[in-house]
Amino acid sequence: MTDRRKFLLSATGLAASTLLPAIPAFAAVSRSRWPVPPQHARVPKDVGALGYHRMDDYAWFQPQDWHAVLRAPDALDAPVKAVVKLENDYTNAMLAPTGPLQNVLSARMATLEGIAGAPVEVRAGDWLYYEHTRAGSDHPVYARKPAGGGAEQVLLDVGKEAQGKKFYKLHWNGPQRSQDGRLVGWTADQAGSGIFSIYVRDIASGKLLVDDIDDTHGEITFSPDGRYLYWVGRSDKGRPDSVHRREVGKPGSTLIYEEKDPAFFIGLRTTAAGGYVVIRISNGDMAEVRLVPMSEPTAAPVLVEARTDKLHYDVEEWNGKLLILTNADGATDYQLKTATPQAIGRAAWQPFVAHQPGRFIAAIHPFAGYLVREEWRDALPRLVVMSPDGKEREIGFDEAAYALSVPPGQGWQSPTLAFSYQSPRSPNAPCVLTLATAQYARVGKPAASKAFDRERYEVRRLVAKAEDGALVPITVLMRKGQKLDGSAPLFQYGYGSYGATSEAEFSPFAIALVDQGWIHTIAHVRGGAERGTDWWRSVLKQGKKKTFTDFIACAEHLVAQRYTRKGRIVAHGYSAGGLLMGAIYTMRPDLWAGVIAQVPFVDVLSTIEHFDIHPLGTTSFPFWGDPRVPEDHAYMATYSPYDNLRKAAYPALLAQGSVADDRVAFWEPLKFAAKARTLTTAGNPILSKTLLYAGHMGDPGATAVRAQHATYGAFAIWAADRKWGDVPQRPA
Repeated sequence: MTDRRKFLLSATGLAASTLLPAIPAFAAVSRSRWPVPPQHARVPKDVGALGYHRMDDYAWFQPQDWHAVLRAPDALDAPVKAVVKLENDYTNAMLAPTGPLQNVLSARMATLEGIAGAPVEVRAGDWLYYEHTRAGSDHPVYARKPAGGGAEQVLLDVGKEAQGKKFYKLHWNGPQRSQDGRLVGWTADQAGSGIFSIYVRDIASGKLLVDDIDDTHGEITFSPDGRYLYWVGRSDKGRPDSVHRREVGKPGSTLIYEEKDPAFFIGLRTTAAGGYVVIRISNGDMAEVRLVPMSEPTAAPVLVEARTDKLHYDVEEWNGKLLILTNADGATDYQLKTATPQAIGRAAWQPFVAHQPGRFIAAIHPFAGYLVREEWRDALPRLVVMSPDGKEREIGFDEAAYALSVPPGQGWQSPTLAFSYQSPRSPNAPCVLTLATAQYARVGKPAASKAFDRERYEVRRLVAKAEDGALVPITVLMRKGQKLDGSAPLFQYGYGSYGATSEAEFSPFAIALVDQGWIHTIAHVRGGAERGTDWWRSVLKQGKKKTFTDFIACAEHLVAQRYTRKGRIVAHGYSAGGLLMGAIYTMRPDLWAGVIAQVPFVDVLSTIEHFDIHPLGTTSFPFWGDPRVPEDHAYMATYSPYDNLRKAAYPALLAQGSVADDRVAFWEPLKFAAKARTLTTAGNPILSKTLLYAGHMGDPGATAVRAQHATYGAFAIWAADRKWGDVPQRPA
């Protein structure tokens, strides 16, 4: 019997011999000079589960023990590591001629990053909290200074913590601090695999009080006085499964909540007034909240309202009452209700801010004297200030498209709300909203720069009509005076999942592309919450293909309006947006010059069917469907990108994954590229790049992010201009 391990090693070794030397930068090349891509062994295997059968030639790209590899990416199985190396070498060779162009794009982005103004300063107590990046550093510094003036006090220098480590990235919630201002805590992933260690430091002394809590999910919070630390635990399969408490400075911990159902996420925070620690358990179908009263910080969590199908809610507190942000009673775009601490269940909830269809209440920020709401209306965000007497004042903004961001940790007694404003042509600007007057002002002046003039650029908001008549917003950034004759190359970004909005932010990458003569667009497809809750809930499960057809409709509208033409568009999506990329790649290959699929969820059926080994478990079912339900499975099969590849003239592809990614397995983009190469009838390059220590969010640090964007930009330019010409897909 042939030894499978030796067979796979010999097969990948044979593929290595097909690689030719790297092409000199920007050399004029013929087809014969491009390297032949790796030709991997095809080992058919039935990968179906739950009674389904499906053959996969590249299932062997998955390591034997994925969870072990997540903890130690260097331990990747040798045959798979050989595939990764071959693919990376091929991609590097194909992108080598774009090196000078990448340098141009990277330099432009670095210049644009340097024009940022003052940081956003959040007032809490007698301090102003903020973050900044030191010159020459890739990582932020978190600091504070006295509100009345005085020297900076560094709370956390991430660059210093990251020294000597292959990978170091904070949880996306960032550092947390106790409301009394004594402690700062943070959680760090040191492999990229979503496994976080917890650290707590006494600010005054600099002494590390906690450094022995590992294998967590990353969420932490404190009791207001800093006496107790709370955190979310992580199961051996990477799922959030528990909440723990420790008295800071003392050994041991106490389990205060355990979630038995793997279909739920767990969130954790302290209310703005400091009265409760909030444990929120949720998924796409429902939510429930448990409260730990800070009058008794060691008490067991108290249930507010038991999880009920289609009921979503969250809890804050304001002036002695609980505030309930909920979709109860048909409030699709959410309403606010109140409850007393003595009667917190749904039966006792009282109306406070009524539901208005089309006005999506995205978040609330309570202060001692005022309540601020973040809302979305007609695909644009706004702020609304409410005083205790119920009077409201709206804060408006006048650009065609823009983004607002309210950082966490605003002081309960603060007379102001700190936020930032930006647009595709306006760099991020710190602003302060005075609550009593509902007037805001920019803090400081924009950094003077001869390298950037916002008046050279134009932002537009267009609307495309989807197949079913829905109106899909498109944000456009282009040079002022751009000719709309169909000749311009166009970059189209999309996400469209989980109710996450695609913000119209300032992007050095987008500006750098526009400076090269491109038009940059964001397709606000269904799946995000730009037009309210229905905008994303309508594409759950057996509605998901609306996300894909919306994106295609946006591209076709841009072509019809002569912003570009068919075959001059490069599409980009990340994670679930990578699923979007895989779907539009297989559905309409004729539309695109190229597709950039960043950590793309493209092997939908295999991932969903084998939910028992995936860190997301059954949490994905409310979004994509339950594979145990025949109708859901059949629907997913109609769009799963890997399973819908067929013989077609596919456009250029750059698919990127990471071995340490615990959200989208690295073999998904790897397999997708390998299979697409065997089926394409066109001569466009199909590339895959797999990072080792990077994680789902990519390599941390400004330099790495800039380099990644420069690669994407150069790939896009070469794909749109067909600079590769006709490349071989298989040996002659």
